[in-house]
Amino acid sequence: MMDEKGQTVRLEIDSELANTTLVAMAVRGLCAMTTLSPVEVNRVELCVVEIVNNAIEHAYGSEKGHKVEVSVNLLKSYLTLTISDWGKPMDEGKLGDKNFPVDADDPAAWLCSGRGLPIVQSLMDKVEYQSVDDKNSFIMSKQIRS
Repeated sequence: MMDEKGQTVRLEIDSELANTTLVAMAVRGLCAMTTLSPVEVNRVELCVVEIVNNAIEHAYGSEKGHKVEVSVNLLKSYLTLTISDWGKPMDEGKLGDKNFPVDADDPAAWLCSGRGLPIVQSLMDKVEYQSVDDKNSFIMSKQIRS
């Protein structure tokens, strides 16, 4: 990773699935400032929506009134997205579970429950999860062409 600071935007939504669209549109706009192709922008947006939905559904049990934070860091050579919640932590073993090989370019595969993390892992260059002091963060990076 480079030492460049880049530009960071933080978005905060209430844990309501309807609010996912707000985050998706904001991330799409930020990605438009990069050299990512339209296909790559769609993939990044899909990954953000998937992880935000997971935070709402799994960390908060689809209960409204909780905070979901999305941080987008734009650097010259890569884009980093961090989605954080303060709900129930994810079983960290799930990130390494590759039991669901999926075709990330097949929209029909996106609708199958339990396929979100493998799709995200196949579309992003780096994916990690951490849970520290009640804050659960899913960190994804995507390389940007110069």
